[in-house]
Amino acid sequence: MYFAQKEYDKAINFYQQTADNTLKSNYVDLLQYSYKKLSECHELQGNTALALKNYKSYSQFKDSILNKETNSTIAELEVKFETNEKEKLLLQKEIEVKNTRNKLIAVSSLALFIGLIGFLIYRQQKLKNKQQEQEFQLKSAIAQIESQNQLQEQRLSISRDLHDNIGAQLTFVISSVDNLKHGNQITDNKITNQLTKISDFTKSTIIELRDTIWAMNNNEFSFEDLRSRIFNFIEKAKSAKEDVDFKFNVDESLQELKFSSIVGINLYRTIQESINNAVKYADANEIVVEVKNVSNKIQIEIQDNGKGFDIENTDFGNGLHNMKKRIEEINGTFEINSLIDKGTKIRFEIPKI
Repeated sequence: MYFAQKEYDKAINFYQQTADNTLKSNYVDLLQYSYKKLSECHELQGNTALALKNYKSYSQFKDSILNKETNSTIAELEVKFETNEKEKLLLQKEIEVKNTRNKLIAVSSLALFIGLIGFLIYRQQKLKNKQQEQEFQLKSAIAQIESQNQLQEQRLSISRDLHDNIGAQLTFVISSVDNLKHGNQITDNKITNQLTKISDFTKSTIIELRDTIWAMNNNEFSFEDLRSRIFNFIEKAKSAKEDVDFKFNVDESLQELKFSSIVGINLYRTIQESINNAVKYADANEIVVEVKNVSNKIQIEIQDNGKGFDIENTDFGNGLHNMKKRIEEINGTFEINSLIDKGTKIRFEIPKI
């Protein structure tokens, strides 16, 4: 404003202050401008010496700015050159990576193709082996079925012979004994008792023979079949011992369980013998038969409230030994507990198949 109003002394004062301040802060553009205006002010005042001096300062800083701009341009060109070189190197690396990738893809494809061919060959061989194994199993199954059919025919033949021949002969023995006992006036009680024993023994033998035939005619049967057989036996025992209260309980979860005829006949005989012993020797008024499902095992207990006996000082005889042996033959465990006047408990367990 002072310069425009031609108050050059005041303008010079401000321009000089500006030059001094910008020189300290190294603000070159404003410093250059300040020296140029100082030169103009002094020239207009007619002070050529100061005008020349300030113009030289202006020119000096003008050259400095030009050099700075030149250096900046050179630096930019160097950056661009280095950038181009780096881009060139990156492009070369990309080409190398691409070539390497293509090689890896080619090798991987070849390996995949070889692996696929190998898998197909392996699968074909596996299918062939499986087919051969199935054919072998089929032949074995057919042979086993034929063997079972032959065995079943033999069983049927034996059971028919037992029923028709031995069963008929035993029935004839019973009839003969009864005729002998009732058709003759026998007054000797010993003879009468002996004939009665022979008749009873023969009847028991027929029952056991029928049970054996029943077991022989079944390769396997359910626990329900065995339960029915035991129930029928208990019903007969009830009719013989009306003063004894029989209880028979079976876990419902065992109803559909199946097992072989060997397991079935051994269980039935053991239960039968246990009940017989309780009826004959225990003098009990209650006999309980319980069949339980315990820890993936079948547990059977026959318990009476009879007179019991001293286990340590009792000769078990063949009956109990045979029962124990039967259970052990089907991979089971057998135990007997008894206390005098406290009754007897027989427990045996077999694994569920």
